Amino acid sequence: MNLSISVIIPTHNRPELLREAVDSVLAQTLLPLEILIVDDASSPPVNAADFAGLGEIPIRVLRHPKPLGGAAAKNTGAHAAQGEALAFLDDDDLYAAGYLERATALLSNHPEVDVSFMAVEWFGPYSSGGAQNYEHAMRRLLSHAHGQQIEPDLLAFGPALVDALLLTVPMAFQRTVVRAGAFKRIGDYTEHCILWDCDWALRATLDGPTLLNQTPLYRQRAAGQGFFSQAETTLKHLRSSIEIRERLGIGFNGDVTLHPHLRAAFRRSSALAYFNLAYYLQAHGQPRAALHAWLDSQRRSPNLRRCKFPLRVAMGVFKHQAAAHKSS
Repeated sequence: MNLSISVIIPTHNRPELLREAVDSVLAQTLLPLEILIVDDASSPPVNAADFAGLGEIPIRVLRHPKPLGGAAAKNTGAHAAQGEALAFLDDDDLYAAGYLERATALLSNHPEVDVSFMAVEWFGPYSSGGAQNYEHAMRRLLSHAHGQQIEPDLLAFGPALVDALLLTVPMAFQRTVVRAGAFKRIGDYTEHCILWDCDWALRATLDGPTLLNQTPLYRQRAAGQGFFSQAETTLKHLRSSIEIRERLGIGFNGDVTLHPHLRAAFRRSSALAYFNLAYYLQAHGQPRAALHAWLDSQRRSPNLRRCKFPLRVAMGVFKHQAAAHKSS
């Protein structure tokens, strides 16, 4: 018997795309118990009457009076949901018709597992680039994760997935179906964290075994609908990546007894994240901040190969000063 499942759709100022997302849920081969639309202070607000009577299941609209972000919207929906399992759908994405039937079957057939990640299919004008990056990230992750093929399109993972997710978090591992009780145990999406889906995936993997459905049933839109410039996004992501590793590396849900292997893995990953930040800052004309980030990297995990970096920074400063002197 399949579990009852609630679908949570956070949204902000995308009325046309939201309707497409809802329609994809209503077209499922197995309908959910309910759809929860969480309006993160859209202007104008999402009108519940627009969704009344659309299908055979209740569609509830919850509203934030001021914008709190996607993580907060997901949490609001999760707290209000009545299903035994939770599925999330971004307002600009779609479910393939069999998504919920497959997702609920996975959790029903594998009672020892509380979380399943769902593979992604890209669509939209920029889908080729998104798909290429995704496939590269998936190959990299799967080569380190030591997944066990338990069905033709289903992988089961143990603790090795943590190490792999510290290298990369492909979009499939940001698309989850989770038992409602496990969501409470693992915890809410971290609202101050820019990379909240990546953070939650790591916490879910630290919590216990997980699955990956390899048939791409989550349809990920790539249409340039983001809001940040590339440079701004990169810097925010670098800092968020560091914050996640620093926070989870000292324990999970108050547990400071992480296995020594995991603590060491988090330290190494944090060091690399700081070094990536240092490299970015140096390339963008911030030598002093770059050296501070490099020192933070070395403090966490000394690395001889990175010891040439201060010389690189010094050479960059020298070239900049020489060019300025020449132009004057």
